[in-house]
Amino acid sequence: TSTTATLNGSANPNAVSSTGYFRYSTTNPGICNDTFGTRAPTSGGSALGSGSSSVAYNQAISGLIAVTTYYFCAITINGVGTSFGGVSSFTTPPAAPIVSTASSSASGTGATFGGVAIPRGAATTGWFRYSITNPGACNDTFGTRAPASGGTALGTSSTVSQNFIQTVTGLTLGTTYYFCAIASNSVGTSFGGMASFT
Repeated sequence: TSTTATLNGSANPNAVSSTGYFRYSTTNPGICNDTFGTRAPTSGGSALGSGSSSVAYNQAISGLIAVTTYYFCAITINGVGTSFGGVSSFTTPPAAPIVSTASSSASGTGATFGGVAIPRGAATTGWFRYSITNPGACNDTFGTRAPASGGTALGTSSTVSQNFIQTVTGLTLGTTYYFCAIASNSVGTSFGGMASFT
């Protein structure tokens, strides 16, 4: 997925009790070794027994970054020595954006909303919703959409936060408004927390 993967390998213990594990990194080590990147699991590994035929093993990993290429290899160790598989790779798919409601400033009958989003690998658009009624949690149906259609293009970055703002007018003086930031891409739509101003 965009943040997880399962690494697969196999090894022949050659009649000596053996353990299998993996190494992975966003940097290609060229050839497999037991020092590059991250060890998975951090210690120990899969018990492969002491048979004389190939045994498959795997390891789930998490905390990955969307739309990023990872390099990995299988490693097996026993009392005789350590053996290394070839280096393989995979690329994580895009994910729904991460978005937060950042700020607001009000002057007279106008206000400016602020939001922050990480597109996570797919072309993302940001916009806002606001109302004098608190919906409890942000959604894309309450109150008024700002702008009425479309929104701010936020690009496709996997890791870099993108700021966006929207100015609205025609508000009523002395009134409390509730608003939130929303961001959407081809994978899904995400909602920031509710904020308010008077």
